[in-house]
Amino acid sequence: MKFRGFKLKLIFSYVFLILVSFGFIAFFHSLILGLFFALGVAFILGSLVAARTIKPINRMIQVSRKFSEGDFSRRIIQSSKDEVGELAVALNEMAQDIENKIRKIKAQNQELAAIFNSMIEGVMLIDKSGRIVSVNPTIEKIFGSPKRDLEGKIFLETIRNNDIAEVIDTVLAKGKPVSTEITLIYPLRKVFEVNATPIFENEVISGCLVVIHDITEIRRLETVRRDFVANVSHELKTPLTSIKGFVETLLEGALDDKKNNRDFLKIIQDHAERLNSLVNDLLALSQLESKEAPLEIKDVNLQREAEEVILGFDSQLKKKNVEIENTLAHDISVKADKERIKQVFTNLIDNAIKFNKKDGRVKIYAEEINGKLKISVEDFGIGIPEKDIPRIFERFYRVDKARSRQLGGTGLGLSIVKHIIELHGGNVGVESAEGLGSKLWFLLPK
Repeated sequence: MKFRGFKLKLIFSYVFLILVSFGFIAFFHSLILGLFFALGVAFILGSLVAARTIKPINRMIQVSRKFSEGDFSRRIIQSSKDEVGELAVALNEMAQDIENKIRKIKAQNQELAAIFNSMIEGVMLIDKSGRIVSVNPTIEKIFGSPKRDLEGKIFLETIRNNDIAEVIDTVLAKGKPVSTEITLIYPLRKVFEVNATPIFENEVISGCLVVIHDITEIRRLETVRRDFVANVSHELKTPLTSIKGFVETLLEGALDDKKNNRDFLKIIQDHAERLNSLVNDLLALSQLESKEAPLEIKDVNLQREAEEVILGFDSQLKKKNVEIENTLAHDISVKADKERIKQVFTNLIDNAIKFNKKDGRVKIYAEEINGKLKISVEDFGIGIPEKDIPRIFERFYRVDKARSRQLGGTGLGLSIVKHIIELHGGNVGVESAEGLGSKLWFLLPK
């Protein structure tokens, strides 16, 4: 009975354990299912949240890459007000600010490039190794080399000028500005003022800027001015010395010399007239060069003006037995200043008579060239040496100085002609052969 009872207890115990085990398994299974369900829900919710967060970040990354490529036309669209939205707003503002600055820099660069390329001075940028970094078009003209052959090369490789090279070397070595004047012989003889300034980067010399200014014309004008002052002084001194000498001679007793006193007075008169002519020509030339005297433009009959001028030379023509042939047509006319054109004819005809041969001839004629009127005054006298032809219209220039003064010339007549014709929009020229005569002509709009 006891053994049977024990067995029953044992059976009940097994049954209980089995039931408990099944309950634990069911609970564990429920727990596992709940955990997987929770993980699934968390994954779904996390994916949704991540998608909502990562998508705008990806858009920001894509647009930021465009920014790094220089395309600032894109913008990040983000409507949320959270931190991501604030980041998007900050990036958009940064892009707009950078775009505005780049646009401003480009505009400034275009302005600087326009200034650089339009400067009449030649400008070169040299690096610290002596290589040419950049040049403007004026440098190309000065040295006759295209930009592609200059940039990137050592200075002396392309521009063989030791004077400029020394200036560059001095600036790169000492870091101080240098200014000097040099003369180029090739391809044309020119005078330049060279200014070189060092360029610093972090207080270290990184190169230099070279500015070359063409002062050839300035030096030429200075020479012309010096020559002009010297010539005027010389031209005035000669008659003044003669006048002074003869006046002193008269005062010392020659005034009572009835045989010679009138001759002395006649010489004084001739020199005074020469001085008067010289002063008048200088005043006329000064007015023409300054353009202070306005031109009174009207119809001018050239044939009639030439005839009036010829009549004024009647005594000189008879004295040298020179004949003038005026072949200008009766109806030939131009729009010009009548008095100025008359002065042109006066100077040209006077020149043709003075330097003509005895029993010589002067011919005045016209021809039309490309819609312009060419008036020529040709003589058959002594002519002009070939070496003197280019300078014939310069002030005070004389082929035969002694003879010109003896004939009463001031050396300004042809220069006055040149200025008058140029004021009318024309030009002058000369054709001559020594011993065969000269043809001086002027061209005016018809």
